[in-house]
Amino acid sequence: MGIATLSQKYQIVVPREVRDRLRLKAGAKIMIHPLDDTRAVLTKHPTDYVQALQGLGKEVWQSLGGTDTYILQERSSWDK
Repeated sequence: MGIATLSQKYQIVVPREVRDRLRLKAGAKIMIHPLDDTRAVLTKHPTDYVQALQGLGKEVWQSLGGTDTYILQERSSWDK
């Protein structure tokens, strides 16, 4: 866990361990999402939203037996 200090210009320096873990480079964009009055989440702003969303929700398809199985079951229900 890193600790940052807010400057008089409301700037912070992201601690090295966080920069390394998020693979942040100079000039990278980050998003800060407030959770409540005392907490916020810092996330890397994606340069490519398609790549950032790739694979999202794949555990849902796995729980349904895989995409091929689900599609076959769905198509067979159309014939009824």
